Amino acid sequence: MAVFFVVATLLIVVAVVPSLREKVQFAFTPVGNEVLATVQGNLLNDGSIVKVIKYKSTQGVFVEVHKLGDEGQTTLVDRILLPDKQDGLFNFHSQVTRLAITDIDGDGKVELLAPTFDDQLVPHLNVLRYNRTTLRFELFTPPQD
Repeated sequence: MAVFFVVATLLIVVAVVPSLREKVQFAFTPVGNEVLATVQGNLLNDGSIVKVIKYKSTQGVFVEVHKLGDEGQTTLVDRILLPDKQDGLFNFHSQVTRLAITDIDGDGKVELLAPTFDDQLVPHLNVLRYNRTTLRFELFTPPQD
């Protein structure tokens, strides 16, 4: 009976003290990155094919863009930390997806769509566009009609 009381007391303390709760959660969190989605396409708008990987780590949700070489080698083009910590899904051409490449603003150049949720579970559709000047991807807000 004493062991039960000690275990119950420890569980209550861990549940009530946020710093202890985070340490216990971290101990049971898998180490490494969890791949959420991948997509391939001409995202650099130069005819080359890139592979995009959306993954979750302990730091948040990331998108990595890798340029594919002729012989199967890859080169990291950019790694982007998305603004929200929770992964999201959206309906794209009647398919539920976590990542898509499309021309969202009709300018003939494709953008990357990566949905997320903020801490209040409000959905956000992050639109990323490649900037040929900086050679990096940037969050893009399409013009409103």
